[in-house]
Amino acid sequence: MKKIRIGVIAAAGKGTRAYPRTSFIPKPLFVIEGKTILHRNVELMVKTFGIEKVYVLVGHLKEQIISELEQIRLALPKVVIEPVEWTERGLASDVASLEKTIREPFLTILGDEFYYRTDHENFLKVLKKHPKMAASIGVVKTSLLSRIRKNYSVVLSEDKILNLVEKPENPPNELLGLGSYFFTPEYFAFFKKTPPSPKSGVIEITDVIDKMAKESTGCVYATMLNCEYFNINSMQDYYHAVYEVRNDLFSKFKTSLIIPTNNHERSITDVIVDFKDKFNEIIVIDNESTDDTLSLAKKEKVKTYTFPGDGDPTRLGEQVRRGIEYATGDILVVVSPDGSFRSKDYPKLLEYMKDSDMVIGTRTTRQMIEQGSNLKPLYRLVNLLMGKLVEVFWWGQEPRFTDVDCQFFSVWRESYDRVRSQLVVEDRKFIVELMIDIVRSHMRCIEIPVSYFKPVGQIEYRLRDMISDSFQIFKLILSKKFFLGESRDGE
Repeated sequence: MKKIRIGVIAAAGKGTRAYPRTSFIPKPLFVIEGKTILHRNVELMVKTFGIEKVYVLVGHLKEQIISELEQIRLALPKVVIEPVEWTERGLASDVASLEKTIREPFLTILGDEFYYRTDHENFLKVLKKHPKMAASIGVVKTSLLSRIRKNYSVVLSEDKILNLVEKPENPPNELLGLGSYFFTPEYFAFFKKTPPSPKSGVIEITDVIDKMAKESTGCVYATMLNCEYFNINSMQDYYHAVYEVRNDLFSKFKTSLIIPTNNHERSITDVIVDFKDKFNEIIVIDNESTDDTLSLAKKEKVKTYTFPGDGDPTRLGEQVRRGIEYATGDILVVVSPDGSFRSKDYPKLLEYMKDSDMVIGTRTTRQMIEQGSNLKPLYRLVNLLMGKLVEVFWWGQEPRFTDVDCQFFSVWRESYDRVRSQLVVEDRKFIVELMIDIVRSHMRCIEIPVSYFKPVGQIEYRLRDMISDSFQIFKLILSKKFFLGESRDGE
């Protein structure tokens, strides 16, 4: 059995169904747990098959793809990776354009397909069983016929493919065809024999394979795979993939709670006790309290640090960022020290963190607000208006905000690190700044309703406070939108 030495990854498409994000980032560069889909697919080829050279078909936003290839080369220095311009006439034509370059069997994977816990080595088993085959395609069995309707199915005689059915209204079976293909150079000859599709006007790769299955002497065989398969057509497909992977790995992630304090001796113990058993670590970052806040926190055996802020409450943003620097968790949660939030809402934040970069509470559900709290109509109105203003300015990212000052939120360490250099706000408006920078860096920030209790030592919100906050937030929004420019990659 000959070794498969050549790989081809199609990473050229525009990904219009994942718009507007694909206007800025090509789908193969969507990140799943720290690696792009493109990186994962190159890695799959190299580690599973020992592939020595990979041709990457590039087109839409090709400069970003080529830049990512440089990073992949550093991680996988033994493989040769070469970008190749697309033909703009469909995948079949793109692959066929490599005829003069490829003269031996090769493996092709679509750049927007993600395989999790896969057994792609089964291609080698099929090749060993049928050494003279013309091609093989990856197939999984699924009871979700809607997935087959979006892709294609195959009709088999044992493992031999008799027919391909593109996007069938009534799938003939539960077999879903994937974007993983093993081809011999016979592919190039059959491409030339295949007529363009009446629907698309271009030669479809499924039509080429179908013709090979019916006419080639070596035949086409199915490689049955057992894996979690994600075809990233839309943003919902992407979020689903992120959710499934994080959900599988979730018990391995470390959680950190950051509590910024300044003279909260009346509430700090209750807050720590309420959250204590739910986190891997709790960090109390104290702004030089003059009461017993720090000593009470130390009694609860949590990590305590002093922020040199002279007790100035207008340095809350700095204080929180310092606390985050001390944290070691993968998931960072910030909560106010005044007892206004409870740990009963924490599991909700965690669940939504499985497919989001940041989850922030919203205190706009009146049934979840304790009577006597300081959420007066004026205060709620300001937060609502500022949230809607962020929506308008970053409409293409589809944020939905009703509260820009909720001091109970969570963010992935990886996501926070991507925007950390952009964070400059020193006071409590650091929350809306973080929300904006997550969104403008094309990451996902969502709100969930949380309960809000009467804070210990609550401060009255006055009209002049409303005017001042509105003006300052508006200035911040304008600065992030126009003067700093749109961030495209979070760096």
